[in-house]
Amino acid sequence: MGRPHTIQRVCTILLAWRCASAAPIVLAANRDELIARPSAPPGVLIASLLIVGGRDLVAGGTWLAVSADGAICAVTNRHPAEGPPVAPDPTRRSRGDIPVALLTADRADVAARLRDLSPGRYNPVNVLWVDEDRALVAHVDDSGPVRVVELAPGPHVLTTRDVDDAKNPKVAMLLSGMHRVLAAGDGADAVVAGLRAMLADHTSAGDSPVDAACIHGDVYGTVSASTVVAGSGQLVYEHAPGRPCVTPFVAVTMPS
Repeated sequence: MGRPHTIQRVCTILLAWRCASAAPIVLAANRDELIARPSAPPGVLIASLLIVGGRDLVAGGTWLAVSADGAICAVTNRHPAEGPPVAPDPTRRSRGDIPVALLTADRADVAARLRDLSPGRYNPVNVLWVDEDRALVAHVDDSGPVRVVELAPGPHVLTTRDVDDAKNPKVAMLLSGMHRVLAAGDGADAVVAGLRAMLADHTSAGDSPVDAACIHGDVYGTVSASTVVAGSGQLVYEHAPGRPCVTPFVAVTMPS
């Protein structure tokens, strides 16, 4: 309570779930943030439970966390369907606490824990939880009860709107791009390369620069990117500590 709430954003998440050969999970995400907001690159968040992720150095939470057994949880801000984003309420709990809380929960209870992210406790947020057996998205805002969506195998896009909401131009553009990437090859390496190219793309789906995947701005923009390949006994977590159009991805060391 009382911590800053102006961030904790992964604003573009691309998930190829059960699409790539021998890799049930291929995830690629851009973090869009205030440029001056300090953060730490992915490191150990909870050593005893083998959870790794970036850390916001103002609020202390994370935007994307990965467990050593291949489960992933990430959060994005959630914007209303119409009109500008609503200023966050500083009295509510930090959304950056959610990924670690869910990755430390019993997996049988994850759907119930997502439904318990009651409106009024958190500012509007989208939450993705995925392992090789199940993929879930929770939409949390003040319009009503939490909506938990169980994802089918296939490509999925999560931004600040509903998951896979093709009525949104940015989501529609990214879904089309994912279908092209998956049609070009189903090996994990090819899919990762294609999704990284999408993360680095400056093409805007609308009139605003924020309708691109890679956002350049003096105050706000894309500040880092991550890719994760998990499942079937493998886990490869890589991070670009800057805009993915110019910053190489480097391996994140997972605890063992």
